[in-house]
Amino acid sequence: MLKTIKKYILYGVIILAVYLLLGFHYIYVGGKDVRFLKKEKLNLKYTFFSFQSKPPENIMKIDILRWAGIGDILVDTGMLSQERMIALENKYDYDE
Repeated sequence: MLKTIKKYILYGVIILAVYLLLGFHYIYVGGKDVRFLKKEKLNLKYTFFSFQSKPPENIMKIDILRWAGIGDILVDTGMLSQERMIALENKYDYDE
């Protein structure tokens, strides 16, 4: 009985780990700062992403990250102003 319970707990931990991997973007901002963004749907696209040596304009071009709200992180870190973020969102949303 105890062996079966341990097996179910292990399965639960594995399922949780896979969900966390598929359900969130992990954004490395710099230093020890890692931010999380909820994905719109479960997938592996841009699961791990780094701001290092990327200008904000290039980051905002990525539809998946823009729709998840990466602009708010760029504003929080001081890489973009609120007005510039809105302008870039409008620019890239209308380019589609």
